[in-house]
Parts: sequence; C-alpha cells; structure tokens
Amino acid sequence: MSLCPCGSQLEDKDCCLPVLEGAKKAPTAEALMRARYTAHVLKKYDFLVESAHPEFRDDVSPSEIEEWSSVMDWKSLEILGTKEGLENDETGEVSFCAHYSVRDFPQELREDAFFRKENDTWYYVDGTVYGKEPVRRESPKIGRNDPCPCGSGRKYKKCCGKNEE
Repeated sequence: MSLCPCGSQLEDKDCCLPVLEGAKKAPTAEALMRARYTAHVLKKYDFLVESAHPEFRDDVSPSEIEEWSSVMDWKSLEILGTKEGLENDETGEVSFCAHYSVRDFPQELREDAFFRKENDTWYYVDGTVYGKEPVRRESPKIGRNDPCPCGSGRKYKKCCGKNEE
C-alpha cells in the first residue's frame, strides 16, 4: 500500500494516479489540484502541461517545468480552502500551500489557484502566488572590524558582534 503524495490519506491507486494516467478525469478543481501536486512529486511534467487550460499551454513546456522543479524535494500539500469547483460547477478556486525543500532548506509555495471546467474536464487557468517579502536592511551592514554601533569604541567583533561568531 502506498499513500498518495497529495495528502488525502487514500492509496495512490484510488486517488491521483488514475487521473495522472488518464484513466479518469478529476471530478473537482481540488482533485485536479491534488493531481497536479502529485505530478510534481512523481515528475510527471507532461501532465502539468496537459492539465493547464489550452489557452495557457504555450507559456511553458515539460522540460522547463523539469528544469526548475529538479532542485525541489516536495514534502506535503495543504489545502487551505476552496470556492466552488465542485462537479457541477464551471469554475473553481483552490487555496493551497505546497511544502518543499531546496538543498534541505524548507520552503513553501502559497497560491490561490483558479480552475475552469470545459467539456467535462477541469483545467488549471492561473494563480495568485503569495511570497514573503525579502529582508531589506535599513542601514549598511556592519563589518566585523568596524567600530561597534553601540558607541563602546571597540570593534564590532569584540563587542555586540561577539555572539554572532
């Protein structure tokens, strides 16, 4: 028994694998989102292109996805919420957080993903990605041999910077 990487607690053969292999269609926007995450984990990059809405497929190729995804070690998927996207809906939104690491450094991708159903098939259309703002220094970096900003007259490395070593 192998649990599906999408975090559903179902066996992969009863969850995302049939969708990835084309044996069945994703019944909901959330099911497609889970299958797309699983495609990243299993390196099924063709599925990521195929499950994107045809209007947006020209923007990316399986090899481009593989290039940026190859450094990622996917850890887990957390579904934060859904709006519409059920079997009888034509549009849906899935808010999620995908946890991964790059060179053992934990990362997360937080997105509100938008889906559209056409001809009984759900497609990923677009998403709003939320990122953390980079840390910006308000003042210049203090060098180890610079005077300590506390005013002691000693070098930074021998004063307030002593604990940073």
